[in-house]
Amino acid sequence: MTDTLLPERIKNITQHIFQLPTLPTTGAKLIELIDNPETSATELSQLIASDQVLVAQILKLANSSYYGFPRQINTLPLAIVVLGFDTLKNLGLSISVIDRFSKLSEELSFDFSLFWEHAIACGIASKMIARENKYRVSGEGFVTGLLHDIGKLVVNLYFRKEFEKIFWLMLESNEPMYKVELRVLENVNHADIGAWLAEKWNLPPKLVEGIRYHHNPAKVCQNPQLPAIVHVADYLVKSLGVGFSGDFSTPQYDVQVLDLLQLEKDEQGNINLGYYLQCLTEELEKAQIFFHVISPKEKVLTQKLSQNHKGAC
Repeated sequence: MTDTLLPERIKNITQHIFQLPTLPTTGAKLIELIDNPETSATELSQLIASDQVLVAQILKLANSSYYGFPRQINTLPLAIVVLGFDTLKNLGLSISVIDRFSKLSEELSFDFSLFWEHAIACGIASKMIARENKYRVSGEGFVTGLLHDIGKLVVNLYFRKEFEKIFWLMLESNEPMYKVELRVLENVNHADIGAWLAEKWNLPPKLVEGIRYHHNPAKVCQNPQLPAIVHVADYLVKSLGVGFSGDFSTPQYDVQVLDLLQLEKDEQGNINLGYYLQCLTEELEKAQIFFHVISPKEKVLTQKLSQNHKGAC
């Protein structure tokens, strides 16, 4: 097979390779139900009840100090009311995706826990920015932020030779990983591969587009807001040093996002990094229980968050 066929080969393998994780039935159905405005709490409860692991995680989260409910929550229907549909969708998808890839984590060339720490933090940062920009469904920001780098896992697991070359070229050049990937993978990068995987999982088209264009949101002709949100979130999480996505390059952002989003700016007209790192630090500290529920083996993030970034937003 010639190198000119490499992008098509990558897409075909991403969409069809039998080892590639699929979303469990409960996770896929959960997304479908919550995206349907006609869905009732009873219908959702009936679906979730079929997955006892998810039930346990939901009850644990609902009873956490984060929600501060005055009495013990022992039933799934009450937990659904306390958490809300949006949180349930985020929790269900997070657990589903992490569980699927955790079975392959020993085959990865980088730290699986740090990768998900970065991904979950990006989800939280994306939701924060979406809320600030009055994006219609801030939970879409969380899901897209969580999955934005999922293509890196595919490259690392199934394209070992190419990944090794990308890794060393990235170290030599200090270029962002996606730019090195475009050279090595013949104009394909992890964002493209992640979008193909999202299509395989039948995720909504706007989430697929958010993953595909999170490095270049200005290329989206219609509705570039979601990829722009994830783009900024990724920049903030890397700047704060939470987790590790496999990219050693200096954090940077595309200045065109300043025209796509309403963002706090500094005196030079750039993203007000100090302000957003303060806000993100506070959001991550509030979300500690969410990290723990999704992946109990994760290290507590609070100790990693710099005291310099604390303060009111």
